[in-house]
Amino acid sequence: MMKRILSVWLAALLILGAWLPALAEIPDDMEITEEGSEETEAVPTQTPEPYVYEGEFVVGNPTPMDGKFFTGMWGNATSDIDVRTLVNSYFLTLWGYDTGLFRENRAVVSGMAMQEDPEGNRVYTFALYDDLYYSDGTPITAWDYAFSILFQVDPVIAELGGVPLEASYIDGVSEYIAGEAKAISGVRVISDHLFTITVKHEYLPYFFELYRVGFLPYPIHEIAPGCKVYDDGEGVYIGNEDPSVKEPLFTKELLQVTVMDPEEGYLSHPTVGSGPYVLTSWDGKECTFEINPYFKGNELGYKPTIPKLRYKLAVNEDMIEKLQEGDFQLLNKVTRGDTILKGIQAMGSGPISLSNYPRIGLTFLVFTPDRPALQQKNVRQAIDYCFDKEKITQEYTNSFGLQMDGLIGLGQWMYEMVMGSLPYPIEVAENPTRAQQKAYEEEVEAWDALNLDNVKHYELNVEKAIQLLEEAGWTLNAAGEPFDPEKDDVRYGMVDGELVGLDLTCAYPETNVTAKSMEDLFIPYLAEAGIRLTLIPMDMKTLLRSYNDRDIEEIDMFYLGDDFNIEFDPQLFFLPGETPREEREEEDTMAWAHAEMFDMAYDMTRTEPHAVLEFMQKWIAFQEELSDLVPLVPVYSNVYFDFYTSQLRNYDILYYVTWGDAIVPSYMVSPEEAAGLIGGEEEEAGEEAGEDEFGDEDSGDGDEEEFEEFE
Repeated sequence: MMKRILSVWLAALLILGAWLPALAEIPDDMEITEEGSEETEAVPTQTPEPYVYEGEFVVGNPTPMDGKFFTGMWGNATSDIDVRTLVNSYFLTLWGYDTGLFRENRAVVSGMAMQEDPEGNRVYTFALYDDLYYSDGTPITAWDYAFSILFQVDPVIAELGGVPLEASYIDGVSEYIAGEAKAISGVRVISDHLFTITVKHEYLPYFFELYRVGFLPYPIHEIAPGCKVYDDGEGVYIGNEDPSVKEPLFTKELLQVTVMDPEEGYLSHPTVGSGPYVLTSWDGKECTFEINPYFKGNELGYKPTIPKLRYKLAVNEDMIEKLQEGDFQLLNKVTRGDTILKGIQAMGSGPISLSNYPRIGLTFLVFTPDRPALQQKNVRQAIDYCFDKEKITQEYTNSFGLQMDGLIGLGQWMYEMVMGSLPYPIEVAENPTRAQQKAYEEEVEAWDALNLDNVKHYELNVEKAIQLLEEAGWTLNAAGEPFDPEKDDVRYGMVDGELVGLDLTCAYPETNVTAKSMEDLFIPYLAEAGIRLTLIPMDMKTLLRSYNDRDIEEIDMFYLGDDFNIEFDPQLFFLPGETPREEREEEDTMAWAHAEMFDMAYDMTRTEPHAVLEFMQKWIAFQEELSDLVPLVPVYSNVYFDFYTSQLRNYDILYYVTWGDAIVPSYMVSPEEAAGLIGGEEEEAGEEAGEDEFGDEDSGDGDEEEFEEFE
């Protein structure tokens, strides 16, 4: 009970922290009206004419688009993900907010079954509705889903600069990509609307199992014209549509034109898709969209009603003013505290609404694994103790965030569940027997016992940092003599027989305003402890490319952000060990820490999908170990805000993952109706928090939804 009270208090504190500073600055003469007020004069009831919004609805986001709008294989910038959400839909599976587990997409799949074959593999059968179409009117069938899998696993993706989908869990994929088999045996097309996917038993169980088979359809007639998917009884493969053509058409040369061409290729111009909108233009900076007339609707039957969209960059310095002037109708994922306060204040001078929602993701420092100075746990912990994370969180988020000590986002369902703000996924039987009641009470007790108390908390403590460094032998100066804090700047220690200094570097997004905060709240404390840190600004593309190398020379750490997917697989953050876990000797090198965290993450995900309590227990153990080994330094998770014209209604971003999903059931009302509601629909605030940007400016501060793009 106390845990639940604390979680409610924390949520209230977060919201009050957002509102109270701003309310003090809202003009005294601001007039607030409420629908349904007793003072409203009664008027004769009339049936109004439906309002038709004919303008262009402009959406702004602080993260620029990269133009990678087709899968995440060439990049996963969050603004690009938003575009993908608009132009391609019809996933086979979705996160079920009503069940807390992945399940079939009820707009796409008319029936789904799972059975185990004699080898213990799981065979998923999907029956599709027959009313699915691409935006050009072409029917979507089982063959499109088969093509999607075949395309994404093909080694040709790497030749085109992408990272092929790792789908070795599907039976036959490994043999297919190695050239040992003509077809993927684990994907079978039974008919135009019926197909199966077989998951190999050695990859089971997997907690997010249905996520792995939740593929999207992609149009082969756009991506690989002249090609066709076949199933001759042994699995699916790509061949020529015209059998008389002997040379294979599905080649790198074909995809170089149909996918990679910068002017018309599907990667940047996916103009035929299955989503609620059709991409009509992309000029390298902005996208425009129109309604897809063939979109059947989402699971709840909603179809888009806003006819035209424009998606573009919004700059923190003037985005609120442009919203007030009508240049934007929606500002998505506003993160900077001063901009949020400005937006709240703007609600007093015009019909502007807001939604706030906890971020699933996290901002963090991640260490480069092979850097000599970082191989001791004591050094990494000392660095953590020199970071005033509480103050930098307040400074950047303006009290709209909380310091974190684990790989945790405020909006993660695991965090909400352990804090008691989400109900436990257990039920007691109606009229339970004594045994059933006892089992229920024991399970509730086990859930109540979950907590994060043993996750190490790092607050600013330079003395502790110095103690850790001295214990680990960092007691010398550059000449190999005893370190004197009065004369020496950098501590040195012996690493593998060589004198190594704590003279470190940190790469960060070049226009990120947090650089000033790090100069004030991190670098001086490191210097006091005998660690020199040099900040290296990078544009976001270079930063991610450098981080992807994992062992980039002369970069010791990276300041990044990531918004976790609902399918939380932290294996993606770490490098696996070269020897089995049971054969490793315990140490605290980065290689050992990565291997340990990788194995714990692996064990966590290898949980049966419905064993939520077991998954939670493993998740907590993972966070405890992470806070001790410190392969990365968690900094903060925060609350996001969307500001939008009060003409926009039913914008329920709490339920949907992105604004691209939330815009589908939304609709516009007349300016006159909007003007009667100052402050708008605040009850709709909140989001399940999907991918978002690390960014805060008109920069490339776009972190990615999943960590795979950093690999």
